[in-house]
Amino acid sequence: MSTLKLNIYKNQDEIERTAMAESYDLMFGTAEDVLNIFDPDKMTSQMDIAVTVFKCFRELKPLLQDIFPDITDDELKRIKIKELVPLFYDICKNIADDIKLLSRGNV
Repeated sequence: MSTLKLNIYKNQDEIERTAMAESYDLMFGTAEDVLNIFDPDKMTSQMDIAVTVFKCFRELKPLLQDIFPDITDDELKRIKIKELVPLFYDICKNIADDIKLLSRGNV
């Protein structure tokens, strides 16, 4: 299981801190919210994820704060949009990996 990371910037170039969450800490409700926004059948490329990020922008704030509980509203204003695409790709991949693990009975 990989660690999910989200950089919070002081300015355009300087990272203030990196929020981190262990993928296995994702709750069922969070995974459900992610899958409701990012339909796995339609997510065949990072471009698909990028389009969804822009379409569902309002839903992402509470979702990000659920995944990274220590992140503030002010810090959310200082994340780079281009970093959300690989983040949600990793989240979807981790959810899929967790589901595969459960289906094999390796819990």
